[in-house]
Amino acid sequence: MTVLLPIIVLIFTVFFIFPTRKFFYRSNHPDQKDGRKLISSSSLMLQKFGRSRGYKADYYFDAQNLYEVIDSITSTIPLASIVEVKRGTTRIGNRSVWSVDWLIEGQRKQTRFLHNYTLFNPSFATFLDAVKQANPSARVSRL
Repeated sequence: MTVLLPIIVLIFTVFFIFPTRKFFYRSNHPDQKDGRKLISSSSLMLQKFGRSRGYKADYYFDAQNLYEVIDSITSTIPLASIVEVKRGTTRIGNRSVWSVDWLIEGQRKQTRFLHNYTLFNPSFATFLDAVKQANPSARVSRL
């Protein structure tokens, strides 16, 4: 009985307290179609304790835009309006939190997220190149 109690508590926590979160994998969001590439990675710690709304979003990009998807709401940010992409000082595991700043109608906005760059998934590095190509005056940090 003492062995079963921790297992029951774990199952109860995962399925009843956090039923909408998928801890072990990222769901296939419909925006992954149409040539959009995922560039963010999720972190349970940042989702729970992070102050930026970007920690609760998924980020995709294509040749023209950056897409922020929170639940089922998609915001579009033109790559040409991005003025800065830089690495932050916060690290989760071996991934850095990056911030993206953009100007739309004279207002500067910012979001932060963990990148998903790996040896087998170079999408984030491609995103950095696409920002530099869309806006040559943008300040883009190296990976």
